[in-house]
Amino acid sequence: MIAGLEALHTCQARLAHLTTDGHVAAFDLDGEGSLAVWFSTATLELAALTSVLAWAICRRTPGSRGHGVLLVAAVCWLVMSIDECASLHEAFKELMAHSTGHRLLGDGTIWWVMGYGAVLSAVGCRLLWEFRRSIDAALWLLATAAVYALAVAAELEWIIPNKGQTSVMLEEGCEMLGNLCLLLSMVCHARYAACAAEAAGLEAPLAARRRAA
Repeated sequence: MIAGLEALHTCQARLAHLTTDGHVAAFDLDGEGSLAVWFSTATLELAALTSVLAWAICRRTPGSRGHGVLLVAAVCWLVMSIDECASLHEAFKELMAHSTGHRLLGDGTIWWVMGYGAVLSAVGCRLLWEFRRSIDAALWLLATAAVYALAVAAELEWIIPNKGQTSVMLEEGCEMLGNLCLLLSMVCHARYAACAAEAAGLEAPLAARRRAA
């Protein structure tokens, strides 16, 4: 799907003559209300829902502790999904620029990068500890961090100086891929939690029989 959305973005120029404004908004990776925005919003919402599912499973598993971070993570993914369609980070950037009187590093993008970075780093580190027994979930979470970092570098024009079509495709492609990796991480942990709950449910009757014997 990500590759398809990238391909549609490159087809805009060929379809421009079929529109009155020379622009196909649905295919624009850098625009609002596009298919790419829908994909990222849906992916992050699914990640939030899966986090809640994993939390609900862990809460009912005997001996499971420290799973409250999954609820915090679910809130973070939900806010990120809302941000995808409502551009909350842009409002935060303008608010900080107006409050401090400084935009910092160009248009002030660094303001929301620092805010997001601080929150997501704290939540991510705590999730990594929670995922210490779920190796595949931890690896997908690390992949998420790496791809998000690449997307931010592209947004700040550290990779490609001028923000042209190539830069937009790199930034938005990495962002969508990061969202997908995040969803896969949550799914893997939910699967691990379900297996652990099933194992605990099987062990409980055996332990009761041993005590009775």
